[in-house]
Amino acid sequence: MMNVNKWLIVASLMLMADSAMAVDKSKLYGQWKGISGSSIKIHFKKDMRYVYQYKMLTFSGKWSVSNNDITLNYKVLGSQRKKRASFSLNRGFLTLRSNEHANVVLKKVN
Repeated sequence: MMNVNKWLIVASLMLMADSAMAVDKSKLYGQWKGISGSSIKIHFKKDMRYVYQYKMLTFSGKWSVSNNDITLNYKVLGSQRKKRASFSLNRGFLTLRSNEHANVVLKKVN
């Protein structure tokens, strides 16, 4: 029983360390397109600006990353807004998770 508890502690510490590691934001640079029928496109630029397209709407602004969270800053009718989401990268796919919206999966196109 003691060995199982030690293994659980070690596994928990490894998971915590992995999730606390900062993601290299350069892996986000480039153009991403939604998959599975999603018409979302996002272009993350090296100067920390982005262009977001959804159907007929286009937003642009600045983006930032902290750990596995991404923040998109933009203006609507002169009012400053922010959208935050957690993200994960896996084999050329970017998954965005938010409490406000359904998960979005995007594929890097360049």
